[in-house]
This record gives sequence, structure tokens and C-alpha cells, in this order.
Amino acid sequence: MGWSGMSEFRLQKDQYRHDKIRIRDSQPPLDKQFVAERIASRARELGLKQSDIASAIGIPKTTMGRIWKGENLPDSAALFPLSDLLQVSPRWLLYGGNSRNLVDAPDMDWATLPVHDLAGITGSEKGTAIDTMPIRRDWIERKLRAADDLWLTEMPDDLLGDIAGEGDILICRDIEPRESELIDGSVYIVMLNGQPIIRRITFEAHAILLSTSSGRVPPIRVPRAEPPALDRSIRPIARVLGALTLMAL
Repeated sequence: MGWSGMSEFRLQKDQYRHDKIRIRDSQPPLDKQFVAERIASRARELGLKQSDIASAIGIPKTTMGRIWKGENLPDSAALFPLSDLLQVSPRWLLYGGNSRNLVDAPDMDWATLPVHDLAGITGSEKGTAIDTMPIRRDWIERKLRAADDLWLTEMPDDLLGDIAGEGDILICRDIEPRESELIDGSVYIVMLNGQPIIRRITFEAHAILLSTSSGRVPPIRVPRAEPPALDRSIRPIARVLGALTLMAL
């Protein structure tokens, strides 16, 4: 699934296969047809046509047509402009409910997190975000105990299947590349010889072990310096706090 379809997701029920990392939650599943009906109903109330909406929020008429017919959902870039235009909350637009007023679900209830391309990360530089994704702020604070300085990237493979599958969205937070910043058994984005990889880090007496949950890839054992410190060949840049599973509907 591409980033343009990031609104087509649901968070599965809580599954803590690894209590430090595996974080999933449940939101009501998105129904494209019901979303389309809410958009059309509100547009009629405001006297807006499909073409008016497309022009106002800056998307092609064909894209708006597919949303209107219930074939697609508004993506993350269109959701908030569409909600503002229709004078309803994003939550009501996606999930319905008794109240649709903006005041009942203000933008402050949602955290808009930047999405970065993992392949484009070079050390401390993540480059320009390729997209953004809205996530409920209360969910972030409740499940991750954090709300600031978070960013997202896509899991490139299934080497850590107990954490996230290929294509799942990882919730990350930058760290300082110091051994004191690392938590034994947690998962990190690590620069190894200039390339970003995602591995679980565990400590041994004289080495740092970078491993996966797949038997296909052997662990990487990096000698620790004396006194204990990170080897220069590895550079952890971010901790993976959780994962979101994208589900096509």
C-alpha cells in the first residue's frame, strides 16, 4: 500500500508479542461507503458539488469522484482540508457518531506525524518528509507515553515479524547515539556502514548484538570498546516505539 492510501487503515487489537515494542490498538474499521455518504450528505447541506470540493481542497476531480462513490477514502493530505471545508471533524467524517462539530473533535485531538523514507535516511539527516499521517493524540499518549518528536517510516521487510510486518508503519523517536541511550532488548533504526537497518539490540559482555526474529539473517555482533561504548561502525539513530498495521478495506 502506498502512502496515498494511508487513510485506509485500522489498528488491530492490542497485541504485546514483545512488551517493549509491539503496540497495536483498535479503532473502528473505516467503511468507504459510509464515509462517502457522510461527505455527500454534508456537501448537499452546504450546496457543494463534487467539482467544488475538488477545487477547494486541491485534488483532481477524478480522485474526488472515487471518494464520492465510496471507491477510495480521502488520503492524509486531503482529510483535514476536506473536514474544514465541510465544517465537520475528521473523526466524524471517518467514523461517524452523534456529533460532527469541529469543536467536539478539534485538531489538537490529532497529532500529524511526518512520514520519512527509510532508504533516504543518512545518519542524523532524515530529509524532507514524504507525507504526513494523522493519529489520535490520546492513543499516542496512552500507549506510547510520548507525544512529541515522533515520526513514521515503513517497515521494509518481515525480518522482525514479532514487531511489524513488511509495509507496516513504525512509530519512531530520535535518540542520541550513545550506549547509555539504549534499552536492552528494544528495537532501533541503526546506521550500519552508512545504511539504515532495523534490528533488536541486546547487550553481551563484550559485544552488542543486532538481531532479527527471522532465522534467515544471522545476527550481527559488534565488539564493545573499553570502557563500554558503541563501536564506530554502528550508529543507532532512532528507537522504534510501536507499529501500526495498515489494512485495506
